[in-house]
Amino acid sequence: MVTDLGSKDLYLGHDWLKRHNPVINWETGTIIFGRCQCVKNPFLLPNADPDDRWDEELEDRDTILAVNMEEELVIRAIHHANDLAATANAEKPKKTFEEMVLELVPNAKSTLDCKVYPLNRDEQEQLDKFLDENLESGCITESKSPFASPFFFVKKKDGSLRPIQDYRKLNEMTIKNRYLLPLISELIDKLQGAKYFTKLHIHWGYNNVQIKEEDEHKAAFRTNRGLFEPTVMFFGLTNSPATFQWMMNDIFKDLISEGKVTIYLDDILIFTKTLDEHRSIVRRVLQRLRENKLFLKAEKCEFEVLETEYLGVIISEEQVCMDPVKLAGIAEWLTPTKKKELQSFLGFTNFYRKFIKNYLKVVRALTQLTGNTEWTWGAAQNQAFQQLKKQMAEDVILTIPNKTGRFRVEADASNGAVDEPRLPWQRQHQLRNEIGAWRLITIGAILSQEQGGVWRPVAFMSKALTATERNYEIYDKELLAIMLALSDWRHYLMGTLEDVEIWMDHQNLQYFRKPQKLNRRQAQWVTELVEYHFVLKHKPGATNVKADLLSR
Repeated sequence: MVTDLGSKDLYLGHDWLKRHNPVINWETGTIIFGRCQCVKNPFLLPNADPDDRWDEELEDRDTILAVNMEEELVIRAIHHANDLAATANAEKPKKTFEEMVLELVPNAKSTLDCKVYPLNRDEQEQLDKFLDENLESGCITESKSPFASPFFFVKKKDGSLRPIQDYRKLNEMTIKNRYLLPLISELIDKLQGAKYFTKLHIHWGYNNVQIKEEDEHKAAFRTNRGLFEPTVMFFGLTNSPATFQWMMNDIFKDLISEGKVTIYLDDILIFTKTLDEHRSIVRRVLQRLRENKLFLKAEKCEFEVLETEYLGVIISEEQVCMDPVKLAGIAEWLTPTKKKELQSFLGFTNFYRKFIKNYLKVVRALTQLTGNTEWTWGAAQNQAFQQLKKQMAEDVILTIPNKTGRFRVEADASNGAVDEPRLPWQRQHQLRNEIGAWRLITIGAILSQEQGGVWRPVAFMSKALTATERNYEIYDKELLAIMLALSDWRHYLMGTLEDVEIWMDHQNLQYFRKPQKLNRRQAQWVTELVEYHFVLKHKPGATNVKADLLSR
């Protein structure tokens, strides 16, 4: 690391690394610092005595200087907004804005029926709590509706239970709201010259929107305690994102038109050139939130910072750039050990050759091994491989998407290090030892948009699966790859004018949206998928090399 510590050594211990979690590339000797509060919220350390001889007098575990950064950040976060921190008894939103309308297609069914899911003891306790709290707050009421959608729970990563209303059948009958969500290209145009940023996150999201009273019965859900209908939007209704965006745009339309505020669903970004102007606009935004009984999730808010992450980009005074963490997967590609792996790698890079400087010159030593020649990986090939990886990370131009181009998601789940499943387990174990390390089972995905008849890359994604996820069936891993990709790129893919193309290896994934017996994990995913307008397309693994390589 390059610092101004002079001759002093700097030791970064496990606690520090765990807290800031930098992306470390041991092969290239580089460290990428992603999003950490220290970068966004710098403040001066107290002056130290220049006569102190730390290197001679310090004992093991002595503390030179202690700064309570958390306390400093909390003070900033509650500035002018402590009354907007969400509380358990917060009021429902006032009916001062447009309500959600559940308009059904012509000749839609006048009834919907479903079964009641059995619950274990923990789930029953959570159901009782969910119903009692929402009945008391008025978010749901008892119902005699002819419509009934299933209700069940799924476990979140932290072990807690998440309530799910399965509105798939209702969504099939609902006329889609195509209200456009904002694009990053519009955001970039507005940010020129801005120095100070405040980011606010609305608590309870969709629940802040009322459902039109005569439509509430259509969203009724069935439990073992009876039938209930919501008075506010819940997760899973196909038009929830578009309706919520319209509401936020309507509430803040005058502030948005001034060009100092932008909103994407439940995230508000305020950006100005001067601090005085910034504080003035922040106060106006907070007052508008108060007037509409919209509360904030304090831990997701940032006040008066010089750099922030918003919609997948890092924003500062000088630039708007891609989050380096999102591109880290490019630098992690392992050296090919056989011709097939090299062909896949070159197939990936060739797709983006127009965005890489001197592509043919760089790959010359690699293409020599793709023909009818003996596999000999030498210094020239390794140099070319490393150079191409470097240029892929530095020179690939990630396109800022526009409003009209189609989006394509290519995703893949890799089953890991030794791609020879027919070998005996003992031989696979031996090969892994020879390789020297396990390759984690990962998923990879690429987001592209069609612009001028050419598919251009917008973002890359590569993630390792957890121990639990590694045990999924391959079809569930492939669907998980879709879900993680959509989650990462939701700000691009929700509310698109045209259906998003999702290309996958396994053809039977196209049938996940059709009525059938799904397990709870699959049902949760399918419920989340209804927020997107997409079409699943089958691409054989041999041609899906771009996403496949990111997953290996």
